[in-house]
Amino acid sequence: MTQRLYDDTGLVFAYGEHVIDAVAAGAQDAELLGIRRTSPLLRVRRVTTTREGRPVEWSDDRYRSDAVSFSVHNSIGNNALARKTAE
Repeated sequence: MTQRLYDDTGLVFAYGEHVIDAVAAGAQDAELLGIRRTSPLLRVRRVTTTREGRPVEWSDDRYRSDAVSFSVHNSIGNNALARKTAE
């Protein structure tokens, strides 16, 4: 997606900040994820900006803690985010 945006518009995702923490599932998260309310979730909040600091992407996601793990390495030269199924 980021390569396509660059190819089409010249937009460069230069900086990304990722915050990963554990939270308890609220009523809506529990219903959407098929779990009990207060079950543990991994929450990932992300903001990506241009070189000039203009925000171009924002996300606030939640994942079942038994179903995913994260590996994050960010730089302007290599922006790899891998999502893997929990073992």
